[in-house]
Amino acid sequence: MTQVIENAFLSYGKNDAPVKVEVFLNLACPYCGTFFQAADEALTSYIENGQVQYVIKHYDKPREMLLYGTLANAFLDYKDPQRVYELMKDLFARQSEWSESDSHSIKKLLSEEYGLQEQPENIDLSLSIIAEAIKRNVKMVPTVFINGKEFQYPVEIDAHELKQEVEQALA
Repeated sequence: MTQVIENAFLSYGKNDAPVKVEVFLNLACPYCGTFFQAADEALTSYIENGQVQYVIKHYDKPREMLLYGTLANAFLDYKDPQRVYELMKDLFARQSEWSESDSHSIKKLLSEEYGLQEQPENIDLSLSIIAEAIKRNVKMVPTVFINGKEFQYPVEIDAHELKQEVEQALA
């Protein structure tokens, strides 16, 4: 039986893929940016081949350094997961430019440069992900689950290590 992933608002790949990779991340976290890039490099072929379902859960964790990531998340249109993925990719790449700015400048960037507007429904999505994070005892970002096995990364994981974990889960 296929494992159903909770809060799979940003899901990439087939729901019946044998390997489920879930990540709790925040756009303002530098380690999350590194993980996102590694996952983009490591998981794309597995997703395209139907072997991996990759689920991104933006964790609006109440921590000062992550608040601007929470602000950015409020502008993402979860009804268009592919665009959200590309936006996240760009926001992570430009993280140093905006993550220590002020909220007015970030809102201006998101609306003028990316053409985004606040998505009121994201409050409910955020609360669902926060509730899941609490239930699953997620203390930091990024926290990754591969077929339910937890990896908390206070240090960075590279694409090679991520591929090894996926290959082991496929075996």
